[in-house]
Amino acid sequence: MQGVTVQRLYGRSIMTSFHGMWSIGAIAGALYAAGCAKLDIGLMPSLVAVGVVCMAAALVTGPYLVRPTVEHEASDVSEVERPPLHVPWRPLVALGLVVVVFYLADTSVMSWSTLYLHDVLDAAKSVAPLGYAAYQVGAVVSRLVGDRFVVRYGAVAVVRTGTVIGVVALALVVVAPSPALAIAAFGLMGLGLPVVIPLAFAAAGNLPGSDADVAIARLNLFNYLGNIIGAGLIGALATEGALRWIYVVPLVLVPLIVLVARAFAPDREIAAAVRTRP
Repeated sequence: MQGVTVQRLYGRSIMTSFHGMWSIGAIAGALYAAGCAKLDIGLMPSLVAVGVVCMAAALVTGPYLVRPTVEHEASDVSEVERPPLHVPWRPLVALGLVVVVFYLADTSVMSWSTLYLHDVLDAAKSVAPLGYAAYQVGAVVSRLVGDRFVVRYGAVAVVRTGTVIGVVALALVVVAPSPALAIAAFGLMGLGLPVVIPLAFAAAGNLPGSDADVAIARLNLFNYLGNIIGAGLIGALATEGALRWIYVVPLVLVPLIVLVARAFAPDREIAAAVRTRP
């Protein structure tokens, strides 16, 4: 919610960079967990340390978060004029479909790429985790540079291009005869699909005639739905030993994002509504 608000105040796309920092945080967390394991630090003290750091960060940064009054002044919309709970469901469901499909694909990499490389492609135990690492590195790169492409080409074009890259990458993962090609394909997937999610939340925050915070909160429900469906469906396939089919499922579903990509251009709808307003 804060990211979308800050983006609105900036007047340009910055959401993919926000999520790029999230990806960097995920990598830092993985390295922290590995370090704790290496130093034989127990679960309780390691979690306490993380909690203390996060609480300190919240206390330090809290006063600098954007207050609702600032957002209202910047958008020339008063508190009275804002529709507090109205959210148009049709575009939100379209964006929700994107979120579900993305997290299904993301779960397939996060939870199963190491096992896929080790059990199906006979990768060594030291090599198998590199698929997920390559995906995360690709995600960091695509998200940190994604805003530049959004500014130049628009969110719809970036989403479509990222989706096509993701589909090609998933196809390569499915047919990969060796660990090296699969790892490269996971990296390519990271260069495409991860830009979709920050742009989906940005689009939800700009839905015409809606309360941005409410729209974002409701869209986030699809995040959990995607993780639940992904964990159940892909986990069932893995249990049956059909590890290669894990990636066939997102390969079939991810192209649906292209079909609803127009939902990523709510700003154009807002502009049209302003032009036709009496």
